[in-house]
Amino acid sequence: MYQPRYPSFSIARSVSRSASSSVLGQTLEESAPRGEALLSLAETDSLRSRFFSWRGASGRRYVCSVFQSGEESFVADVTNGVVIGVAREGAATRPVCVFLAQERSYGDRRGLREIARELGVVEWHVHFCADAASLRDLSASLLN
Repeated sequence: MYQPRYPSFSIARSVSRSASSSVLGQTLEESAPRGEALLSLAETDSLRSRFFSWRGASGRRYVCSVFQSGEESFVADVTNGVVIGVAREGAATRPVCVFLAQERSYGDRRGLREIARELGVVEWHVHFCADAASLRDLSASLLN
């Protein structure tokens, strides 16, 4: 069974480029993990809310399919991918757990619902066909 990791930050969708606060010499925008909607889908009503991208610590971009809370049935059946539990607070997006789909029991809908309730997950972002290296890269960016 996987152990959820708790982050110490939240990601705001609209962080000012001229942010004056800094963390270890970096602006707030540079120090926060990079998550964003796909600009190529901005004009589509049906797809724009179904995809999101995250940047790993390496700078690599990971495009994820988005499943809303209540769609745990689909997420529970994923056998190969990185799953990111996401909480939202107003306009802020905050990853609250990251794990490999292979680390949990196939079809464990109840376990996902419990995690969602405990951590306030409102969306599940899934990067399909991911391996342990992708998990490490995303975890280092999103949860550290």
